[in-house]
Amino acid sequence: MINIPIISSFIRRHNRDRIRGIWRGYRSLKRSGKLELLRQLKDVLTKTKLNNTSLSKSFFCQGSFDIELSIRQYLTVRILGLSFNKSILYSAGSNKSLSHPLPKEWRDALISQGVNVNKFNSAFLWHVYGFLFWARGVLSEVKSIFFLLKKQPNLGKYIYFDGLSDNNISANPNRHNIANWYLQWKNRNTEINSICHSISGMSDFKLDKVDFVRTDGLPKLRRAKLMKYVGSFICIVIYSFIWLFFKPAYGFLLRESIKLKRVGLANDADLARDYLFNGSSPYYRPIWTYMAEDKGSRILFYEYSTNTADFKTKNGYPIQEPWHLMSWPHYLVWNKFHVDFFMRSDQHNSVIENVGHIWFSSSGKCADIPLNSIAVFDVPPSKFAIYMYSSEYYNYNVVNQFLSDVQLVLNKNNIGMVHKSKRTKKFEHKRYVRRIRQLSKELNFIKIYPDVDALQVIQKTKACISMPFTSTAIIAKQEGKPSAYYDPSGTIQKDDRAAHDIPVLSGINELEDWVKSL
Repeated sequence: MINIPIISSFIRRHNRDRIRGIWRGYRSLKRSGKLELLRQLKDVLTKTKLNNTSLSKSFFCQGSFDIELSIRQYLTVRILGLSFNKSILYSAGSNKSLSHPLPKEWRDALISQGVNVNKFNSAFLWHVYGFLFWARGVLSEVKSIFFLLKKQPNLGKYIYFDGLSDNNISANPNRHNIANWYLQWKNRNTEINSICHSISGMSDFKLDKVDFVRTDGLPKLRRAKLMKYVGSFICIVIYSFIWLFFKPAYGFLLRESIKLKRVGLANDADLARDYLFNGSSPYYRPIWTYMAEDKGSRILFYEYSTNTADFKTKNGYPIQEPWHLMSWPHYLVWNKFHVDFFMRSDQHNSVIENVGHIWFSSSGKCADIPLNSIAVFDVPPSKFAIYMYSSEYYNYNVVNQFLSDVQLVLNKNNIGMVHKSKRTKKFEHKRYVRRIRQLSKELNFIKIYPDVDALQVIQKTKACISMPFTSTAIIAKQEGKPSAYYDPSGTIQKDDRAAHDIPVLSGINELEDWVKSL
């Protein structure tokens, strides 16, 4: 009989060994100045095209899209995230060959870059992941069928927001959230009866004349078309399972292909007028949106943040995230610098519309802020094991120095420091939390709850100081408030285009001069 405690002990020991290997790999790459290897490898893979991706028409309906690009986008999101970084670091720290679920073309591309790849393990994991995604897709779409069998609300003409949480929508028209932003946007669809979302646990409600309704985002099907959809689902499931043994991509894309079939069967009038996707998932454009666009829907991608590009160095701009994969037809952006960013990134002659500050989330909480104060926005550093996969600039040393310098300078000038952190994070670094606790004892330090609107804080203060290159500096500028980025390390380049033409203050002396100039 299997002793469960022994198995649990083995798993814990295995996890500890893996974490130690990741740490050793990170330190090894940092000592040799090769931390950018992670970004370089991802850049190579996302630009390496996959062969034999012309999946049969019975799996993907006839569609006007690049199947190879869509598969590459999807795999980038699913297998080239943190898990890929961990696998590379573990390989470097343990002196073992890389084992990660990768298609053959990507395995070969890594080998050509000098990476020692365990071909058998990586191929085996690639097939295993294909089966896992296939099973997940089957379960998910069975739930969708049960949803379609229920009585569907009459949505009328509607729009759909993808990927929202409960603070992005409210029955209060005064909150600065994305739904209220859309309703005041000059190029919105003015004929809609409903705004739809997929936020779990939120009850339907009415705001003015618009119904807010929870749906799964895809069009409803009736009678004969519903039966045809169920039949297609069964056929696709069986067909994809057989092909899984030869092409795991069938497993990864099962759920996407079924969604495409559903949109293809739907009446044009049952599709949303606008489908809105946000910057939390920029690389993969869902395959079904191509069909929806062909049927008359507008597919919109909006970026609620401008802190996207990596910092410029003395040697120029480093390798960026795989923005080149994006293929959205219509972008909504903040200003001309944001326009330039998407023009450089997207290669599909898309519409890029400058709409100003895009509201996104709001808790509705208010803040009591004194008049003689300056709004201060940082980027909370994560624990080392987490942030080593992202920008090294946002470590606790830099962030704590940012806060200490700003507090000192504002205190000298008898100005209140209204500090608002980003949304509360589970993995905030303990030294950062301790520094906030210490600063809270200072008379001029005013801590604001993270869920309070940044716009509200900016409007109630006389100026704004932000860490590079957070969006709050741009909001303040658009509100007509003096705004600057402060870099205590002196490593940020003043002509970095990510600054959006907002001054970058390097070191405490420049910070003092700027505050006095107010």
